[in-house]
Amino acid sequence: MLNVVTRYPPLPDRGIRYASLTRLAFGIEAGILGGFVMMGFLVLGSLFRDRVWWEMPNILGSTIYGIRAFRSGPGIITLSGAALHFVITGSIGALFGLACGSVRPRKRLILLGVVAGLLWYYVGQAIFWTRVNPWVTAYSSQPLSLIAHAIFGACLGWMGPRVEHADPEPNPQFSAPTDVEVVKDAVE
Repeated sequence: MLNVVTRYPPLPDRGIRYASLTRLAFGIEAGILGGFVMMGFLVLGSLFRDRVWWEMPNILGSTIYGIRAFRSGPGIITLSGAALHFVITGSIGALFGLACGSVRPRKRLILLGVVAGLLWYYVGQAIFWTRVNPWVTAYSSQPLSLIAHAIFGACLGWMGPRVEHADPEPNPQFSAPTDVEVVKDAVE
């Protein structure tokens, strides 16, 4: 006898893990997009100060290539500095997504993002860059960098819930009948 069951037992509760992974993914996305906006702002700031556009990526590239970064034009050093920048901003976005990704009001999330961006600016200047590459703090424009970090934080805060997910109504055409529990097979 063949039994066909139309109701299945509920799936195990894995909601917390998947919610964390979703917040992590949204945080990485927001961090990288915020990194693009931040780098664009820093490049525009360099151009407005009558400097070359690759100034900030090359300063970051000096972390990998050393003093050569200050004598070279746009090239592999610029790309490596930009890549380092996006790795850092993506990592900060991931941490922000895990810590604040469940905050619902977008205004509060943007405010938390700006606070996180400014906190990263001060922690980066005081601890991270002094140990990793002191040239970043020495050669970057401080007011421009502070504003760029605030803009980066606002981009982090923009990562919030894009669409409120409501449970969809079941479609009667595609749902199985609920009154049928067991169907006996004619072949025994």
